[in-house]
Amino acid sequence: MSWWAGDRRAKKRASKAGRPKGGKASQKRGSLKAGSKRAAAASKIKVHAPRSKTVRNKATQAKRKTAGRRSGAKRRSVELVEVAFFPFGLFAPEKKKSKKRRSTSKKQTSSFGFFSFVYWGAVCTIWAMIAFGGLITYYSVTLPDPLLAGLKTKGQAIRVLAQDGSLIAERGLHKNYVKLSQLPKPVVQAVIAIEDRRFYSHFGFDPLGFGRAMFANVKARRFVQGGSTITQQLAKNLFLNSERTVVRKLREMGLALWLETKFEKNEILELYLNRVYFGAQAYGIDQAARVYFGKRARKLSLTEGAMLAGLLKAPSKLNPKRNYKLAKRRASLVIGAMQEAGFISPLTAKTAQLAPAQLRKRHLPINSNYIADWIADLVPEYISDYKSDLVVATSIDPALQNSANKAVMGHLKRNGKSSRVRQAAMVVMAPNGAVRAIVGGRDYQASQFNRAVNSRRQIGSVFKPVVYLAALEAGFEPTSLIFDRPTRFNKWRPKNYKNEYRGQITLQHALAVSSNVVAVKLMNTVGVAKTVETARRLGLGGKFEKDLSLALGTTEQSLLDMTAAYVPFANGGRAAEPFVITKISTKKGKVLYRVRKPTFEQVVSGPHVNQMNHMMRGVVRSGTGKRAKIITAQGWHDFAGKTGTTQKFRDGWFVGYSAYYITGVWVGNDDGSAMKRVTGGGLPTQIWSEVMSRAHTGLAPKRMIATSKAPVRRDGWREVGMVRRIKPKFFEQALR
Repeated sequence: MSWWAGDRRAKKRASKAGRPKGGKASQKRGSLKAGSKRAAAASKIKVHAPRSKTVRNKATQAKRKTAGRRSGAKRRSVELVEVAFFPFGLFAPEKKKSKKRRSTSKKQTSSFGFFSFVYWGAVCTIWAMIAFGGLITYYSVTLPDPLLAGLKTKGQAIRVLAQDGSLIAERGLHKNYVKLSQLPKPVVQAVIAIEDRRFYSHFGFDPLGFGRAMFANVKARRFVQGGSTITQQLAKNLFLNSERTVVRKLREMGLALWLETKFEKNEILELYLNRVYFGAQAYGIDQAARVYFGKRARKLSLTEGAMLAGLLKAPSKLNPKRNYKLAKRRASLVIGAMQEAGFISPLTAKTAQLAPAQLRKRHLPINSNYIADWIADLVPEYISDYKSDLVVATSIDPALQNSANKAVMGHLKRNGKSSRVRQAAMVVMAPNGAVRAIVGGRDYQASQFNRAVNSRRQIGSVFKPVVYLAALEAGFEPTSLIFDRPTRFNKWRPKNYKNEYRGQITLQHALAVSSNVVAVKLMNTVGVAKTVETARRLGLGGKFEKDLSLALGTTEQSLLDMTAAYVPFANGGRAAEPFVITKISTKKGKVLYRVRKPTFEQVVSGPHVNQMNHMMRGVVRSGTGKRAKIITAQGWHDFAGKTGTTQKFRDGWFVGYSAYYITGVWVGNDDGSAMKRVTGGGLPTQIWSEVMSRAHTGLAPKRMIATSKAPVRRDGWREVGMVRRIKPKFFEQALR
């Protein structure tokens, strides 16, 4: 089709130019014939024709040749274009532009690109200004001034005191708001030098600092610098969380710009210093100065201010109470940054680095923050709608608390890795229910979860004394005989530890060796409902499974509740609800709450208490808890207890008691992973022995004898059908 169209166009052009019609072949033949005729005619007329006519003929021929060449060139270009764009060759191609026009178009295009860049840049700038104005308006509406004004007011603070009146911990944000003008100048300069040296020159976001931080991160191939300004950090602390996302970063930048429009630089820095976290549960520079150096912020020295400024990068990791060498090294970097910024002279910097800050000598109990958190959760239950500073007196014994902390941390450090044990908890309680010491975990800085109060784990064999008490109250005796041998209960066959069975044994021996089969037999005979009623009478709550596996401790309890359940065995059978707060008062001395004298209620009869104590003495003398010991210079102390181990060695328990203290210990892992064959008679009893030996130092030995003849409250016995006692002979016959 393309060649046909080209042939037709060529004929039309040839006819217009006075050339013969046809394609290339016909044109060539026509041109030859016309040329020969013209040549013959010219030869004939040459002699007789005038000169001027000959010149005109030559000019005409030259024009025709030129026209022929142009038409041939056009024809060739048309044919090439049509073939290249087949099948669109039916349409006429566009005319080619001259070189002169092409060069002009290039100049126009380049000129148009520059002006378009300027135009669109101006458009983007205008839209950015509109977006910024909308952002400022949005934050002005959603975050009114009273919110930020409230940050300058003094919030509620809680001072937690031990039994002897010494300070355990403090809680509360902005306890003492300090104005920027009241702080020593070197302290403020230290924060600016290490955190945001261009603070007074940027507009809330520092492009140079951000770029420098990103370059350092790319060069180190890891996150080494943040690049956030003090204003951005304040915005994050006030309104955002710590997640590392692009959305959060953009919101942080927008809030920083808004803060810069609402406040002056000194006001922003003042809010930041009174809000930022310095580690060790110290919020604000004044509280940090009290915690670390025992003084007010306005009295801080250059070296002390440098150490506090160095904590802002990683408050928990650089905590000087936890790692003083690392904190001192960081403070030296801060002093060097102050010298580079021109805040101090080289001589002053050298002197400060040679004499670093020293922490106050009087330290708070290790891991005391577990207690402070627990107190902060309990205070609203005693008083409400009170916004002034509070002073909370507790029953905590500071010496015993330090002893418990050191024992837990020391044993886990020595044996934790080899035994695959990462966590432990402890509760020390007095016979009246007062908590004397509590350890919520191995390290508060690593994990703030209180495992002694909030964690509920399977209790294992420490539940068996409840089963045996129910059997004694139903008519059994410690000397009653029972068969310890494989027994099937419907489709379930409980097994003893290491598959050891001892044949006919007494109940006392069965409890000492922690026989699983005997415990299930007792519950099967006494009844699950009666056992649950006994557990509730001792103070255990929660959900109890109504099957025989309950005898092996499948229920979940906290260490605090499980320790409190053993209190009646130590105090003669009286119930005692655990407590830790003894008094709450204002800072000016107004008493808001005082603990009442506990009213003990008899929940276990005196004879049964004596029988249980006799049986559990066998546990620590010759049974599974024989590693538990109380060694003092005053002589032999009467004590008893019970071990517990859950399936696959996930939990290890030991709850033991004397006439002075009831102490419970738990070891295990937060994720429920198995330990390396750690039982309740191993690591838990070792921790228990160390703490109880120190606790009984200086105390006269006292024997546990229950003499009370008060009637026992038995709620729910009629509902569970235990109205009359069952004779022991029936048990002996039934349990065979």
